[in-house]
Amino acid sequence: MQGWLSHVDQDSLIRHGRRKRFESKLAWTEHRPQRLEQTRRNQEITADLARVDIADWLAAPSPPSASEDGEPYPTPAEQVTALAEEMTRGAWRDIVTELDRATPDAISVKRDLTNHVWCDLFIGLVQAIEMTRRGFDSIPNKVKALILGSPLQADRPHVTEAVIGLIVDKAWHGIQTAAFAGAPLLDLISNEEALRALRILAVFICPAPAQHPAVRQHALKPLGEDATKILTDQTKTRLAELFTDWRADGDVPPSG
Repeated sequence: MQGWLSHVDQDSLIRHGRRKRFESKLAWTEHRPQRLEQTRRNQEITADLARVDIADWLAAPSPPSASEDGEPYPTPAEQVTALAEEMTRGAWRDIVTELDRATPDAISVKRDLTNHVWCDLFIGLVQAIEMTRRGFDSIPNKVKALILGSPLQADRPHVTEAVIGLIVDKAWHGIQTAAFAGAPLLDLISNEEALRALRILAVFICPAPAQHPAVRQHALKPLGEDATKILTDQTKTRLAELFTDWRADGDVPPSG
């Protein structure tokens, strides 16, 4: 996650160079009109190009805005960074301390946590918030159930129900205390900006969005549909060509 967030602060020429390097690795069919080959490698590269789009969007100047009390309103990049810092510095520190006390094999648990647990966490938060915009008290339990129900859960045996409960409770506390322009994130959670920040973090932290359908469905696709044009039309066209879950039923993959 920090790697993609640091990409936001880089010079535009460096970001452009990274995009070009990804572009050069795409494999195309030989016949005309050329289309992307249906390969896992192309899926991975295209997902990374979507992350470059998001980083470019965060790096772009935002129009000045203010909250109701006249205070300068945080930019999208500031919102995402504030939440990421709370997760990595606050919640994660508390999680590590509790894991060392609560589990006999904390090392194995931490290893299993790298198997899409964090992106499942952010996606679970997005889904739970969408389902219960005003029922905040029920959100942590919904997130726990969503993570436990993830198809990837079977591949991380050390991440038990108790471990997930610990992680979600600490993360939710961090989200409640993360401040955007002096206002707790919980006060903003009914608007789209908080959900957008969570979706961006899910895409940035995911080790492989190309292999994680929930990230594509609940984070990447909504970002692609965002009215602020976070993803380029070219990236959205490629995603629709390579992922059947990106396009609507019956849609024909675009060519070119």
